[in-house]
Amino acid sequence: MSSGRFEEPSESRYIRPMSVLKVIRHAQASYFHDDYDQLSPLGHEQARRLGEHWAETGVRLDRVVVGPRRRHRETLDAVAAVYRERGLDWPRPEPLAELDEHTGQQLVDRELARRVAERPELAHLAEKNAENLRAYFRVFREITLAWARGELATPEDLESWTAFRDRVTGGLERLLDGLGNGASVAVFTSGGPVAPAAGMALGLADEKVLELSWRVRNTAHAELLFSEEGLTLDAFNALPHLSEPRLVTYI
Repeated sequence: MSSGRFEEPSESRYIRPMSVLKVIRHAQASYFHDDYDQLSPLGHEQARRLGEHWAETGVRLDRVVVGPRRRHRETLDAVAAVYRERGLDWPRPEPLAELDEHTGQQLVDRELARRVAERPELAHLAEKNAENLRAYFRVFREITLAWARGELATPEDLESWTAFRDRVTGGLERLLDGLGNGASVAVFTSGGPVAPAAGMALGLADEKVLELSWRVRNTAHAELLFSEEGLTLDAFNALPHLSEPRLVTYI
């Protein structure tokens, strides 16, 4: 029988610790080189700064997950190196193929080649160099936005935008389903998958998810809080480890 006194519910019974999922874009890759899929010298510095910041602020991880690209792994490795140098625990990385980038770059290159073939005076738009960067990315945004809207067909050998988003969200959902209460997980991937992660929490349409992906900076992270009540976006495009403007990059 109740004593009539009000008793607060025990925390262990009613309040479950939230799990934290950090989804990190890789550090700056080698955009103007033949092999893009490797970090630039600045990228290595960005990644190391991330590791130093996490180590100094007490970030401890239960799991680390990494996408399939070299730039994903190199970013993770630079962070892990800082932890090991300081005698801190670093979990064994778990590969997750679903965290690969979308095929938008290949699609843009083909669409630009088609346009240049029809109108040779547009050849400068297909050039990837520092002088032409603004014009190139203006066309890149135009083409990928039409792709996400379904206004531009995807070649059979490339992945569609819808398939890409389903792949990323499916991989992240399986990862979240396997988390215990209060787990802390870091995911190293590309800018494309960071945006669907945020879109999962915010319920964003395809066009908005794509627009978010354009703004993700190198080594920035989205932070998602996960519990039985659902998924919450706690941070997006965060760069607390990069205080110098020279270190902030988008490609």
